[in-house]
Amino acid sequence: MPKKNILFALLIFFIGISIWRLNSDKKSTIIEDNNFAIEDTSIIEKVFIADRSGNTITVSKNDGSWVVNNKYEVRKDAINTLLSTISKLKIKKPVSKSSFDNVIKFMATSGIKVEIYDKHNLIKSYTIGSNTSDHLGTYMLMENATKPFVIHIPSFNGFLSPRYGIQGQKLDVVNWRSNKIFSLKSEEIENIKFTDLSNIKNSYQLSTNPLILSDYTSNKVTVKKEAIFKLLNSFEKLNCETYKVKWKIDFSTQLHELIVNSDTLRTYQLSEEKVKSKEENFTVDRMYATLNHGDLMLIQDYVFNKVLITLNELKK
Repeated sequence: MPKKNILFALLIFFIGISIWRLNSDKKSTIIEDNNFAIEDTSIIEKVFIADRSGNTITVSKNDGSWVVNNKYEVRKDAINTLLSTISKLKIKKPVSKSSFDNVIKFMATSGIKVEIYDKHNLIKSYTIGSNTSDHLGTYMLMENATKPFVIHIPSFNGFLSPRYGIQGQKLDVVNWRSNKIFSLKSEEIENIKFTDLSNIKNSYQLSTNPLILSDYTSNKVTVKKEAIFKLLNSFEKLNCETYKVKWKIDFSTQLHELIVNSDTLRTYQLSEEKVKSKEENFTVDRMYATLNHGDLMLIQDYVFNKVLITLNELKK
């Protein structure tokens, strides 16, 4: 065989070996060993997430509903986004050699740990790192792996950490809690007691079976039925804006007390300091509120004004 043909044959051989190794590496390293996605999210019973500051979030199923930290109802959009993300994760590319050391260092100091469980076992565990410079991918490292990858969701333009409730590499249970305050159908409401602390004459008591409206002195008054029905229908979907667990307020500034069945909502005046705060940027009128002496909330006036109504609006 001519020397030129031998060299050509060797070249073809080595190219073939290189292609085989590339495909073999891609198959074993990327597709199998680093499969981040769980396509069937119906098997997921619990997701545990922890940041490096000691904050932890556990979202778990409880009688078919999702709760966070075994205490609060989870926002439906938050759990739907999380499960959708878990099912669609794809490897975009390996981490470049120039970025490798920085990516690993960031994960070691600021990475977010994610553990996903079915009913009995841990089925997936990985660390979420920083985002790529183009904000179109997020670095992730599978548990017990040595190589991180750039992970993305095809056709989604953005990084992934906020979809896990991560803000600035930290976790906050507020990002997971449902904002639902009242979710009552009109026929579920048995009684309402409203007290206006600024003018007691605006206060009233209402029972629905039979329908009786009384003023603050317990004297019965004639009802305006259309106004009563509108009030009762207003409790079907009432949400707070957010929770402010770490805020301190002056509870002597209480404005209203609203008792619906056995739940008590108390509202308080928003402090001037918060109204003027550039950080909060309160361009919409708001109040502080608590439900059953629970965590402090912010509620918007235009949302709750339909249930914080006075006796004059209900009587003929």
